[in-house]
Amino acid sequence: MNELFVFAGVIALASVSPGPNVVLVVDHSLSFGVRRVAPTILGNISLLFLVALAAALGVAALLLAMPGLYDGLRLAGAAYLVFLGVRALRNAWRLRSDAVVGAPAAEVSALRRYLQAFFVSATNLQSVFFLAALFPNFVHHDQPLAPQFCVLFSVLILVVGSVHFAYALSAAMIQSRVGDRRFRRSVQAVSGVAMLGFGTAIAASVLRR
Repeated sequence: MNELFVFAGVIALASVSPGPNVVLVVDHSLSFGVRRVAPTILGNISLLFLVALAAALGVAALLLAMPGLYDGLRLAGAAYLVFLGVRALRNAWRLRSDAVVGAPAAEVSALRRYLQAFFVSATNLQSVFFLAALFPNFVHHDQPLAPQFCVLFSVLILVVGSVHFAYALSAAMIQSRVGDRRFRRSVQAVSGVAMLGFGTAIAASVLRR
């Protein structure tokens, strides 16, 4: 049981650090309401589940053995983050117009929000290697593996989902105090810069190799 608390603590610390998926959760919470952020969080943890499964099955080692494929996937993810960053900055600029400020955000289906979060989370291939390094420390090979993986996956999903919901709830509370117009515009701008920064950093790390 103590090992599970340690595992949950490590996952929580890793999840608290703001990444592209956290930025997207906050953005969707402010744009569509905290009650409608569930598809975004589900998209994040769905991809994370696949990442954890891939790490457990040794896909991380396969990607390392195929550097061309790994770099290609990272560049594709970087391009997607840059696209989202540019779009967020454009939205922030448009919100400066009095005619637009205060207007409700354009309707986006739950499926589209889920897929957007899924693909944003997919840009973070480093999580594959993080989990690949983490899992073996909490798996006992003298015991059945399947039940252990189920427990670890459940803890992973519960912790990450809780952290992301806490971000969404905090953003909504701050928005209610600061004011909808100014805060939404500021978050859009910060989200755009953050997405551009993440995408640029990923692309630069690939091209430097």
